[in-house]
Amino acid sequence: MEGVGLHSGGLITLTVRPSREGIVFVRDGERIPASPENVVDTRLNTAIGRGGVTISTVEHLMSALYGLGITDCEVEVSGAEIPAMDGSALPFYKMLLQAGPQDVPGEAPEICIERTVAVEDGASWIKACPGPFSITYEIDFSARAVGRQQYCYDGTDYGGRIAPARTFGMLKDVEMMHAAGLARGGSLQNAVVVDDERVLNPEGLRFPDEFIRHKVLDLLGDLWLIGAPPVGVIRAYRASHRLHVALAHELVSLYRPRDRRPL
Repeated sequence: MEGVGLHSGGLITLTVRPSREGIVFVRDGERIPASPENVVDTRLNTAIGRGGVTISTVEHLMSALYGLGITDCEVEVSGAEIPAMDGSALPFYKMLLQAGPQDVPGEAPEICIERTVAVEDGASWIKACPGPFSITYEIDFSARAVGRQQYCYDGTDYGGRIAPARTFGMLKDVEMMHAAGLARGGSLQNAVVVDDERVLNPEGLRFPDEFIRHKVLDLLGDLWLIGAPPVGVIRAYRASHRLHVALAHELVSLYRPRDRRPL
């Protein structure tokens, strides 16, 4: 598939191939395994890198891979970022679903959380506790169109409930980035833009709580860097890519991603 890069504004080609080596990104011949250890930047997006080669904005594609339970594939990109598409995970989800994911021999990996793991940054935090899988995420923005929202996700109907939720930003921040030559590919076609109480996209929102659903989408994508779904109760308050990845680091340090046994 092809699409515009949010940051570069250039056309980027994305190709997904079968693999049995986990999820591996490829750019300019460099192979970069999807792993918390390979995350090189978490400002506004999640970027991975290796050998001086980086790929930005992997979280939406990773979230779609989570939604379909895909643990092994090779992702080749022609540029330094994953194409933005419509700002959600839905185009990736549909592409992968159409391609037809295949079962592989053996038991699907997972991580069973057996004790509370938490990371925080000031008033923002995220934690994982023992229990059946669920995510409860809360945000609180000064922009009145967003405000305070909470969403609980139990792992069902990813394609209908989570994948369509688009990334969002504040108009003042978008204007600042454009003035600085950043986010060259950003538009109302690949993001929801908010000006205090107004949503500027003519079509409006896909869900009344699309903002918080997208935060859940991001979290699922960042945690899929582990290589296995964490089974536990996950709660997040005003978290970020940095905190998502920090939790992934903590879980990797405690558990083996490819089996069910704690270290």
